[in-house]
Amino acid sequence: MPHKLSLVRRLAMLRRMYTGETDSSLLPAITAGVHQLVADDRAQLHEILDNDNVGRLFGDDELPPPPNRVRQAMLADAPTEGQRELESGILTAAGRAVNYLHLRMPADLLRPARVFRMIRPHAHELVLHLEGGALGPLLAELMPHVAQDELVGVPGLRARLHRRHVELYLVDDISAAVHLSNVSYRQWTAGLAFAESLVDMGELRWLGNDPTPLTDAERAALDTRHRSPGPAGLNSSLLRRFRIFGDALWSVAWSRGCETTKVEWTPQPSLGRVARLLMHPLFGLPGDGHHVRYFDESGLTLTDLYAPRCAMHPASSAPVLVLRPVPGPDGPLELSSPGWRAAASPWSAWQRALSVANPTFPRQATQTPSPLNK
Repeated sequence: MPHKLSLVRRLAMLRRMYTGETDSSLLPAITAGVHQLVADDRAQLHEILDNDNVGRLFGDDELPPPPNRVRQAMLADAPTEGQRELESGILTAAGRAVNYLHLRMPADLLRPARVFRMIRPHAHELVLHLEGGALGPLLAELMPHVAQDELVGVPGLRARLHRRHVELYLVDDISAAVHLSNVSYRQWTAGLAFAESLVDMGELRWLGNDPTPLTDAERAALDTRHRSPGPAGLNSSLLRRFRIFGDALWSVAWSRGCETTKVEWTPQPSLGRVARLLMHPLFGLPGDGHHVRYFDESGLTLTDLYAPRCAMHPASSAPVLVLRPVPGPDGPLELSSPGWRAAASPWSAWQRALSVANPTFPRQATQTPSPLNK
């Protein structure tokens, strides 16, 4: 019997679990993707949606996997290495930003500390909607600067402020762009105030939309290490699906070397739900060669056996994703000691910048507007 809901509506409901999108952006994206498919493709989508696909967790595909072009039509992954590197850097920076969100006064570990509210993946760029207050902590971890004679942040990252959004891009790779939606000039200055109260941006301090050329420190970093830690392809794909952790109080992703990324969260969703979503044949992580291994009752690893190896380290092993939910505090835990209050001081700079009367957008040369409605 045909399903009562249309194919577009069923696909949209499933994709929303990964991205958190609203109907206004989700339905047009799914409709456009379905229109690219032939009748046999649409019939296969119905079969996949009617199946629970649990067998993929045990290495048994109950149905033939859809072609990559069908997957990309439903939820696009980053097409270029520069785009993947930029998105990988944002994912790991967001994991570190959670620490600052815990300290927003009155600091409380039971208050949600989430960075992303909604994710809108497109073929050649990514649009992120941030939770309130997440901009400053994200900028503090993301923007490049020199600390203790070492470059931290994402080398080559620059920001361009538009009327309703901020464009993050790589000054040395024009193929990469991520847009932070619904960011006003007031919010942008508050985010910069937060970041600059923590770190000295030096010559890379944002002074307007005219980008600073790649510095010697950035060139040296790019010559000797990855732009951001971790397997860039895996991290980029995970960022584009990161709202699967949307029910968590907080979720943290961090990477080691060029092979491994770990994600911890508390308390929900369950490990089984996360694994099923990431292994889904249509909207899950790209590739059909994932090996799932439970290392104990509370964690598992996903290994993409056929993914490309790190170009900088040809002898590296396959990318590995480690997933583990962790227990949260048993009750309200306010962080009110003097030490915690001192660590929370960047939030005072944030609040002062938000309170400035009528901040003025800096005069800039006319920019070509982005084709997307951010």
